[in-house]
Amino acid sequence: MLVKHIVKQGLMLKNVGAMSRAAYHGGGHHQHSTMNDLPVPAGDWKEQHSQQNTKYNAILIAGVLVLAGTIGFVKSSGLIYFNYSPPKDLD
Repeated sequence: MLVKHIVKQGLMLKNVGAMSRAAYHGGGHHQHSTMNDLPVPAGDWKEQHSQQNTKYNAILIAGVLVLAGTIGFVKSSGLIYFNYSPPKDLD
């Protein structure tokens, strides 16, 4: 019943054109992107690479130290038993 009402009022036909095209097809001038629109690298890549590598190495070393500290703390506190060897016979 609702569909019949919509068809009678012509609402469906009025909105068909607006629904079938995207907003950027508005008739304005659209300039296509080219390779010239991409950013151009500037500066010394080796210097930037070494700075980033230094930062990443510091993060890696900090992570390894935190992991070793956590394992050492857990082992010394007795919260976890690591089962290095098979259990001793109770007999």
